[in-house]
Amino acid sequence: MKWLRERMLILPLALLALILLAPAHAQSGNPTEMIQESIDEVYEILRADRERARDDPDFVIGVIEDKILPGVDVNGMARLVLARHWRDASSEQQTRFTEAFTQTLLQAYGGQLGEHLDKDVRVIERRSRQDERMAVVATEIVMGSGQSNIQVNYRLRPVDGEWKVFDVEAEGLSFVGNFRTRFNEEINRDGLEALIERLEDGDEALIEDAVGDITTDNGDGDQ
Repeated sequence: MKWLRERMLILPLALLALILLAPAHAQSGNPTEMIQESIDEVYEILRADRERARDDPDFVIGVIEDKILPGVDVNGMARLVLARHWRDASSEQQTRFTEAFTQTLLQAYGGQLGEHLDKDVRVIERRSRQDERMAVVATEIVMGSGQSNIQVNYRLRPVDGEWKVFDVEAEGLSFVGNFRTRFNEEINRDGLEALIERLEDGDEALIEDAVGDITTDNGDGDQ
């Protein structure tokens, strides 16, 4: 249905949440408060110059790289995405994959946040939980216009004594898990080195296909 297709267009925003809304200054405090503060900080920066955020993707990506990316467990995310292939990779390949995957993800979707500054993100404390090993911070993207909100869960774990985001679930689907499945197919067909080289060349189709798989899995279609 048309409304469902339109709803799925917002999913890249949830994917961006893994990078864009992760703690700009990771700390050992309450993960729920940390996520809310980070959301507020990112939106404050970009909403202060909405026109530039909308028209200049490099500006948005620069904010991400300077203020936010250090708070993401990018190495842990990369290990989870590659799964068993991580163990088979050389240390050079591990580093190259982590850097190339992150940069391709940024280039494919980083600038799009400027198009969604009218959407609010709310933390739902009653659905959030944590223990000493992991925290899940439940949020929702407020869609407006009579549409139901999109449920997004941030998964965090302590890294060197600091809470960091390593995955995001949108509508119950894990983006890290989805990339793992998509990239595993690529590696089985062409090998890990070929995947890394495609990412290093900025092949955004690798990222977009994975997100496309998510929209398909959510049942997009005319009914």
